[in-house]
Amino acid sequence: MDYTYKKLLEIESVLDKYDGVIKGVFSSIGLGSRGQVNSGFISVMLKDKQNRLLSQSEIIKQIKNDFDSLTGVKAFISAPSIAGGRRSEPLQFSLIGPNIETVSSLADQLQYDLSQIEGLGRIDLDLQLNLPQMNLQIDRERAASFGISAANIANAISVFSNGLDVARFNDEPGDGQRYDIRMKAKDGIIEEIADLKKINLKSDTGELVRLDSIASFTESLGPAVMGRQDLQYSANFYANPTISLGEAVKVVNNASQKILPSEYSIKLVGQAKEFAKTTSNIIFAFSLATVLLYMVLSSLFNSFFLPLIVMLAQPLAIIGGVMLLWITGNSLNIYSMIGMVLLIGLVAKNSILLVDMTNQVKARGKSTNQALLEACPIRLRPVLMTSLTLILALLPAAMGYGAGSETNGPLSVAVIGGMLSSTLLTLVVIPSAYSLSLDFLERKKS
Repeated sequence: MDYTYKKLLEIESVLDKYDGVIKGVFSSIGLGSRGQVNSGFISVMLKDKQNRLLSQSEIIKQIKNDFDSLTGVKAFISAPSIAGGRRSEPLQFSLIGPNIETVSSLADQLQYDLSQIEGLGRIDLDLQLNLPQMNLQIDRERAASFGISAANIANAISVFSNGLDVARFNDEPGDGQRYDIRMKAKDGIIEEIADLKKINLKSDTGELVRLDSIASFTESLGPAVMGRQDLQYSANFYANPTISLGEAVKVVNNASQKILPSEYSIKLVGQAKEFAKTTSNIIFAFSLATVLLYMVLSSLFNSFFLPLIVMLAQPLAIIGGVMLLWITGNSLNIYSMIGMVLLIGLVAKNSILLVDMTNQVKARGKSTNQALLEACPIRLRPVLMTSLTLILALLPAAMGYGAGSETNGPLSVAVIGGMLSSTLLTLVVIPSAYSLSLDFLERKKS
């Protein structure tokens, strides 16, 4: 624990260099259900965005380079997780199987293979089977002769080394809080394993028996904790890939298929798991939105054919959204996919304005081409006004202004790209498709 504390101080000294952007830090050791004293956690609070020049991603990149130069410690930095959990790396997965030794060897091999692949970054593996530990060997016959059980020995060691909550205390009138009262050895009494041997236990006759007379300690190597998932042993991996999360998941699956036996498998965790679920959900939402839009347009135009012309704007919008994401260096993530779903409804309005006005003019007895020549100039201004209103409203988030722009940015970029391409191409494609399709239908009827 002392070593971990010293290394946390080294990491904090690195963070001190960024006092211009960091508001405060909170360090802890042994948090969580595992309570490992050989690992620590530091929570960093940044200053408000308007009070710093660097974005969150730029700060993470600079601190990561400084952490790579630290020796004697593995330090990883990542943004807060949107999927919950204490670890917040985007790429998290577990290798699970029935045998802990095999899981460990396969995990080490997989970690080495993945570390050779560019774009995955440093990979952290939480399974360690070579940590020093002390085993207590009890001479049960000798202990029984004194009337001392294994439970008595375990409780005595636990009280002296960790302490024991014996009561609770609250002030009167107090602040409404109750505080645990813990009994433990005085500071300085238990400093090393040899001090535990001096613990005295009371026999059934009332005499004191030293622990080293009925038990002994032996050093060995073993795991600090053994993770389990789905009733099997697990080794957890954590990484901050520089490539997209979807591509990183494919790389992990391809690498694991080459080395894992049939009874061992990879299971996604955290953001990677949520990304896989969200992808399938987004596809369902995208399909459902398309079907519902077609049904609404069919009832609006009283036709099964005209909605298909209106919906030609959707693929044009998707192409524009993906292209602008690529140009700006954004990935197709959860937020940008939500933007794609929004485009289904947003881009249809331009086509509806054109087709509806053309139908009204055509109902007055004019031909298809004459109706288009009259309707398109009339609808040009409202089409441009509504599209520019939406684009300008999303422009600050797309350019990175304001809090939360790192997550809202991809959504805004996708919508802006889709609106630009659909607005420009709709003014050409929709009238052309309307004219060609209606002329074809009229010739077919005649």
